[in-house]
Amino acid sequence: MEHWFVYYKLPQREALALLPRLREMIDTVATATGVRARLLRKLGNETEPTTLMETYERIDDAAAFDAALRDALARAGLPAAALQARRTERFGDL
Repeated sequence: MEHWFVYYKLPQREALALLPRLREMIDTVATATGVRARLLRKLGNETEPTTLMETYERIDDAAAFDAALRDALARAGLPAAALQARRTERFGDL
């Protein structure tokens, strides 16, 4: 079982502008895959930059999930700066 954490460090204005697209994207992924998805903001840093994180929990089929996430990401139309700032970490149960 895998858990994916995708984060972005962006200027606050850019991060706030992304929120509607990111919410729609993670809802699309969650509906398509049945994976629990959340959108979080790092606390304790109200100044530049802002860290946003997508979390995807209990992924049974990583290849199918990756394909669904890539498709949703392509459709989301995120700006180039956000795509460049995007980082993915994958964790597995012990």
